[in-house]
Amino acid sequence: MLTAQKLEFHDRIARIAAGQGSTRATVFVGQDLTFSYVPRNRRRRGGLAEMVANARHSLSFPLCMAFGLASYGLYLYGQWILLGVPHAPESPDLDMAITALATSCIALLLTHVLGLRARALLVPKLLGVAFGMLFFHNFVHAYPAFFDRAFSPIWVAKITSMTEPNSLVFRGVSFSF
Repeated sequence: MLTAQKLEFHDRIARIAAGQGSTRATVFVGQDLTFSYVPRNRRRRGGLAEMVANARHSLSFPLCMAFGLASYGLYLYGQWILLGVPHAPESPDLDMAITALATSCIALLLTHVLGLRARALLVPKLLGVAFGMLFFHNFVHAYPAFFDRAFSPIWVAKITSMTEPNSLVFRGVSFSF
């Protein structure tokens, strides 16, 4: 003797066997070959769009280094506006640490605004900051007229008197190369 529940179950099995399932959706078994979704980041771009994307990726490393160097210039400009003419630091280690921290923050903010946010680009940003801290005074020696207009003749005279041209400045000491 079949109970009502077993009768309903057998009716459902019969409908499924006859190809008339009670659901409206079609049940697929295996891979659906009629439609395959490709995520947007994996779609193949062709022609100019792909070339521009590749060029942007290739240029992001030197661009981040340039922004790191420029952020050191912005830091010096802000320091000149706020503190005036530069002086020899009392503690070169502390001065380098503060400069590196402040300049790194400026570089991170600047590149974040410009869309260069990838973690892999952090190293070139910091390399640009380090390059600026070590070699920026050489730009002042090479282009004093530009820095006269951007900063002041007094600032340029102080920088050129404190450092040597074609050198590296580390902890306030110039090393000629």
